[in-house]
Amino acid sequence: MIFWVTLTIFGVCLILESIISWIFIKGSQKKHPDLWEHSGSPTLMGNADLISAWPLNKYLMQRDYESVQCEKAKAFATKLRLPFVVSYFSAAISSIVFIISIAVYGVPQ
Repeated sequence: MIFWVTLTIFGVCLILESIISWIFIKGSQKKHPDLWEHSGSPTLMGNADLISAWPLNKYLMQRDYESVQCEKAKAFATKLRLPFVVSYFSAAISSIVFIISIAVYGVPQ
């Protein structure tokens, strides 16, 4: 039972993180290209896992987007900053909890 609960929580957190990443990447690419370039021109495939998504998370955590000239781009990044960071760390922590649950309880047969 623990296996399925932790797997479900991890899955939900990962899906939320993926959706928010997609919103930031596609939204900045289409509507705020200066922000997209400033953030390192992230791509969906380039941020496909939690490790490769770290630079974008760090960019938003540290509010590096504040140096972008466009106020609308800054507002867009500010709006997505908290959901992005929270969903990223939720996915990371839930993945660790899931792995620990496997180590302690094993995989159901």
